[in-house]
Amino acid sequence: MCESGTSGARKADAAATGVQTKRIWYLCDGCGLEEQGNYSEIVDCVISRMQMEHLKKRVDEIFCEVDKELIFRNPKHRNDFYSLLMGKRTKTLQYAPGYAAAVFLLSADEILWEKVRKNVLDTGIYFDRVRLGGVTLEQYILFHAAKDVYSGTKHIRLSELTDRELIPDEILRLIVNAFVIEKCGVEIVKQEVWNAD
Repeated sequence: MCESGTSGARKADAAATGVQTKRIWYLCDGCGLEEQGNYSEIVDCVISRMQMEHLKKRVDEIFCEVDKELIFRNPKHRNDFYSLLMGKRTKTLQYAPGYAAAVFLLSADEILWEKVRKNVLDTGIYFDRVRLGGVTLEQYILFHAAKDVYSGTKHIRLSELTDRELIPDEILRLIVNAFVIEKCGVEIVKQEVWNAD
């Protein structure tokens, strides 16, 4: 896990927004994401520092197959997240990277977002209030990955991330991208969104 500065960042997150976040992503160890350049370099760093070889190989394959700059699930996801980023959630998304990473995952699916958005407030994300009935496996995975990155829970294990039948490539790509947001902050997404325009 890339821990450099996370304690201070967590305190700054909480102080700036009132939202307490826990950094829980154990995908890489000491890769210094903050010092990396563009998004492609950061993804390369994440992949190179992964400690589970099967997961490292799978993520490397996914990011080699698609453009590393492809952060969002689709144009709607990009537009929805950008609207949140430029709208009423600006401060919370900017100063609480765990919150931003969770919102990124939750907003990746239109139906899931409709189920959870009333519980995504400036004061926090209230996962316990969400009733998930009737969701697909992908929506369930996105929800629990968001909860894990935000709350520090461990609903999704690293070993599960290696299973293509359980977690499709597209969903794993989103999870890795959420990891990058959680580590580097939402500025990296802003940079890539503006570069795409």
